[in-house]
Amino acid sequence: MSVPRWLCTFLAAALVVATPAAGQNPAPAAAAADDLPRVFLDCQANGCDDDFLRTELTWLNFVRDRTLARVHILATSQSTGSGGSEITVAFIGLGADSARVDTIVEVSPQGDTFDERRVLVRRIVSQGMMRFVAGTPLAARLSVTYRAPTGAQAAATRGARDPWNLWVFRVSGGGFFNGEERYKFVNTSGSVRASRVTAASKLELSIHANRNQERYTLSDGEVLTTRRRNANASTLLVRSLNDHWSAGVQLNGASSISSNLGLGTRIGPAVEFDLFPYSQSTRRQLIVRYSVGVKSLRYDSLTIYDKLRETKPDHRLVIASEATQPWGNVYGSMTASQYLDSPKHYRLDGFASVGWRIVRGLNLNFEVGYSRLRDQLNLKRGTASEEEVLLRLRQLATGYYYFGNINVSYTFGSVFQNVVNPRFTQSIGNFFF
Repeated sequence: MSVPRWLCTFLAAALVVATPAAGQNPAPAAAAADDLPRVFLDCQANGCDDDFLRTELTWLNFVRDRTLARVHILATSQSTGSGGSEITVAFIGLGADSARVDTIVEVSPQGDTFDERRVLVRRIVSQGMMRFVAGTPLAARLSVTYRAPTGAQAAATRGARDPWNLWVFRVSGGGFFNGEERYKFVNTSGSVRASRVTAASKLELSIHANRNQERYTLSDGEVLTTRRRNANASTLLVRSLNDHWSAGVQLNGASSISSNLGLGTRIGPAVEFDLFPYSQSTRRQLIVRYSVGVKSLRYDSLTIYDKLRETKPDHRLVIASEATQPWGNVYGSMTASQYLDSPKHYRLDGFASVGWRIVRGLNLNFEVGYSRLRDQLNLKRGTASEEEVLLRLRQLATGYYYFGNINVSYTFGSVFQNVVNPRFTQSIGNFFF
């Protein structure tokens, strides 16, 4: 198939415009950039904005290849009990600075905006890099400023009592809709959440409900309307035993039309062990959790086992591991559950996610999940209609479920990532199609 002449002309013109003159000398500012410390930014925390950091921290030379950097900046975060974020930034020296490793931990309150969080990340990165540039020629061009707290700010940190006693509440609700001439979709949802978290204990309560309605107009004028609704609630009480062990009680409830579940509840104690101290959870975890409980199930319609309600004891085991390291990140989990009064009814779930910088410029990312299902006690009796099958309005019998995605990318060319140009980056809709 021949390539259109207009396309060849367009590509050739674009190449000529984009290619710099061969004899062009580097600008003085670009040449001076070689004196700046090269850093590899690996920002995964809540509040990370790579473009913001590159434009604000002009005294750092950002490179996209870790092997060419002097410092690897690794930022991660985890949620606090009040709904905020604990941001951990590790400064990992490379090459001649490999003996230098620093970590800074800061907390962003729940009410912080994204701009306030990214400013906090910028401050942490600036403070952490001071050790690496002290004693270098660059230090003579840097200055340190101090912002004294106001009277109100100072008083707030001197043992002030919390009238809420560390309780945090969140109520939310919303909706989404779209449509066209022969199709309409409406979604509504709402949730309520309460929590109280301390170093010694954690108590969380939540309720969530969701409803979808779709309306199809078929070619013969017939109107088909489908509805899906589900709701769930959970209560978790955990007590910290030491740096590696914790114990708790879980209470869960759920309701779903498609799963033929009018109301299902489960309650049971659980114990958890982390091979690594919980204080290292932002960088690595390997947990084993075991729980024994009782399920109470009430169905909307008669099941394939001629049941409308039943109560069954069960147990479950969870093994999960997560690591965020300079080479990338990995997460994996395996969950096994089984009914104690009918061992043949069980379920196995496995999941793995990997982001791996294999070699310079070569990255591999993939996710894969698989479930082996032998516990579908809730299946509705009778044959599913065509609409229920095609529109997935009803849970069907199956022995397994799987999903996965994989992506491999290779980046080459200039290693510097200091310039931010926002022109023509905002989407303005479908221009051609």
